Amino acid sequence: MACTMLLSAPCASANSPETIRQTISAGDYASAFSQAETLETAEGYALAAESLLSEIMLGQAENNKKQAKRARKLTEAALALDPTHQNARLQFALADGFVARETGDVSAWMKKLPQKTEAIVQAYRMDFPEDPRGSAMLGAWHLTIARKAGGKNAEKWFGASVEQGQSLFRSAQTVWPDDVIIGVNYAFALLALADEDLEDSVEARQTLQRIASLTPEDHMSTVLKTYAAQALKNIEDRSAMRAYADLFLNGKVPVFSAEED
Repeated sequence: MACTMLLSAPCASANSPETIRQTISAGDYASAFSQAETLETAEGYALAAESLLSEIMLGQAENNKKQAKRARKLTEAALALDPTHQNARLQFALADGFVARETGDVSAWMKKLPQKTEAIVQAYRMDFPEDPRGSAMLGAWHLTIARKAGGKNAEKWFGASVEQGQSLFRSAQTVWPDDVIIGVNYAFALLALADEDLEDSVEARQTLQRIASLTPEDHMSTVLKTYAAQALKNIEDRSAMRAYADLFLNGKVPVFSAEED
């Protein structure tokens, strides 16, 4: 594998964490997974999990729940080696959230998966307060509960609310205003809400417009920017937009119904 020279710095080895990170950024998630897993280190297992979860976010996994569980096991292996490893903690929280999302609502609520997921995200935020992704994950938790249970039931049953979700995502964007992943997830989480839980799409539109002005830094951001562009073209159609955002939030490639014909 060719590597890029930076001044006189030596090239990273084929299976080094630096090279694997470059492979993830390029969108070759399968290769990144294979390379990372062979390291058998906390960093390697975390990167392997990140590769699997990236595929889920982009709708490229064959079985989202199975792949999310596999990623969670990898992060558990990483944390067994190094309980303080930040990326392992981050990927563990993401994997757990994906597993909970793929579990049927009734089953998830009976097993108290939403509460468990919230606790994991809160623990990450407490241990890594400088990382805005913690606030974004918790914001996503609030908006997901509101989307699935409705605003009133979300607050009554889980203490979740649209307002808290918005506040947390805004906090994350204040720190990382140019992060495409945070922005797209926020905009789509808003657009997937029922009309009674979101009066208008102004904030979502503004977020997507900002994303449209950014230059993506990696494969993930490039793909998400295309999703944002399609959303902007159809944002006035709340019903169609809700279905489009729902597909993305459920780990599928988002398309509008006319594109499927």
